[in-house]
Amino acid sequence: MSLRDLGSWLAPAGWPELGDDRRGRVRALAWAAIAAQALFVVGWIVAGALEPGYSQLRQYASELGRHGAAHAWIFDVAVVAWGLGFVALGTALLPALAGRPWRTVAPALFMLAGVLAVALAPLRLDCASTVSHLCDLQEKAGTLSWHEYGHAWVSFALEGALLLTPFALARTLWPGRLARLILFGGAAVAVVLLVLASVGLSAGAHTHHGALTGLWQRAALLVVHVWVVLCAGALLTYAKRRPGVAAGALAVSASPSRYPHQP
Repeated sequence: MSLRDLGSWLAPAGWPELGDDRRGRVRALAWAAIAAQALFVVGWIVAGALEPGYSQLRQYASELGRHGAAHAWIFDVAVVAWGLGFVALGTALLPALAGRPWRTVAPALFMLAGVLAVALAPLRLDCASTVSHLCDLQEKAGTLSWHEYGHAWVSFALEGALLLTPFALARTLWPGRLARLILFGGAAVAVVLLVLASVGLSAGAHTHHGALTGLWQRAALLVVHVWVVLCAGALLTYAKRRPGVAAGALAVSASPSRYPHQP
């Protein structure tokens, strides 16, 4: 089965293509979402390479933006771009889901995730708790600044918003093969992320020096990157379709509008 056949098999029947007035905008926003993922990865790689003594395996990416970091601005720019990428993806999804139930839920969750990601930049960590035993003790004692704890809570909310996106999309696209695929995929990803989170927390609870906390975080981030690229890639493929052309898009995250002129 070719990719075109698979896309036709998955796509809900009877959905018209995007109007010509929206194709360019959807493509631009989808590319922006993909570029934001790449920029975020490049940002923490470069900032980590320039940070004396920093370990990508042991430390959180956000510790590159902590107070006293050598190049905190690099992480700030990268995480803001990352957040704007989520907003771009949510905006691109809106016209693709028009006419469906709960059409605004998944886009709103992506946009919320984007706002929360941008908020991480000014909410700087006070210190690196993954490698500093004193910092870890202060964090647990509640003696650090509100920025430190605000960063943790915002990160938790960001993860929750992203985790809900596949379930919201499945509800919007229900019923059909595509909705079931997204639902099962979202459940599998949720299990994987919970396992990664528990392993990372367990490693951090038992030891700081030598723990692979950073590795577990980056594995979870990889899942997010793949999910966003799949969603954006589906929108790019879908936006290429023209009226009268057979469906060939593997629409992982989006579908055409019933009302081409509805925002």
